[in-house]
Amino acid sequence: MYFYIFPNREYSVGACTGTLASTFAVLILHPVEAIKVRMQTAQHVGAEGGLLARSALLLRRPYAGVGPHLLQYSLLNSVRFGSYAAAQGFFQRRNASSPEALGKTDLGKRQLMLSETFACGAFSGVCIAATLHPLFAIKTHQQANRLGVAEAATRLWHGEGVRGFFRAFAAGFVRFPIALGVFFTSYEALKRLSASSQPAAGGSSDPVRPVVNFRISASGALAGIACWTSIYPLDVVQSRVIGEAVYGPQRKYPTVSGTFATLLREEGAVSFVRGYSAVLVRSGPVNALLLPANEALAPMFERVLPAS
Repeated sequence: MYFYIFPNREYSVGACTGTLASTFAVLILHPVEAIKVRMQTAQHVGAEGGLLARSALLLRRPYAGVGPHLLQYSLLNSVRFGSYAAAQGFFQRRNASSPEALGKTDLGKRQLMLSETFACGAFSGVCIAATLHPLFAIKTHQQANRLGVAEAATRLWHGEGVRGFFRAFAAGFVRFPIALGVFFTSYEALKRLSASSQPAAGGSSDPVRPVVNFRISASGALAGIACWTSIYPLDVVQSRVIGEAVYGPQRKYPTVSGTFATLLREEGAVSFVRGYSAVLVRSGPVNALLLPANEALAPMFERVLPAS
């Protein structure tokens, strides 16, 4: 049955958990995102009135725009966690059939080496770069120019045709594999470090449980920060290329390599870390919720989904 929807069962489990975890993350954190955007575009808030009046405007309709945000984030994480789980399944099957494993029974699922985890994350990044780039192009063009989704897509189409939706396409095959390799590897490494530092089991486990949950959430937050840190200069350049509201041969930022040189010459090295603090403020809470939720949901879908 999975052939008609997902490539295999591992992918389907990861896709379902990623989609559901994304729903939780967006519904909880979208008001924070809405307030952040309104603070960044202060002209929509206005300077008149006192503190209470300005705060009321910031908090008005906290779930405005949640639909497109939820759709985009769920689709992204369906591919991200689905392809990552499929790659993990490949390594587990390969390890089970290795000469060292032959003849052994009750092997269970061996913990992957961190190098294998990085490979799984990189594969997930390749899948995202290959399938979702037009979605990122529209989103970036929309955010950079404060457009609606339809207007951003229309401008790219009328300005450059199909090529408009594939601005900086090749750079995605560098950015996403590195970012998601670092993302999943750092999360696994931090979880293992946290587990090794926990006290030995014994007595009541209830006092330990909140600490464990906090540590897993902290691992998710730090993994998100590591992910963005690893590729942030490339993300800045890619955003300039995709977000430029000029079309055709007169563009200032037509290529990624040329944009690197232009930014370094005109704005200096500081241009490659512009907006970094804002990314960290958002990335930490999102991944502190997303990764543990995805991991907690996996056993449920493992039980519910049929074997074939």
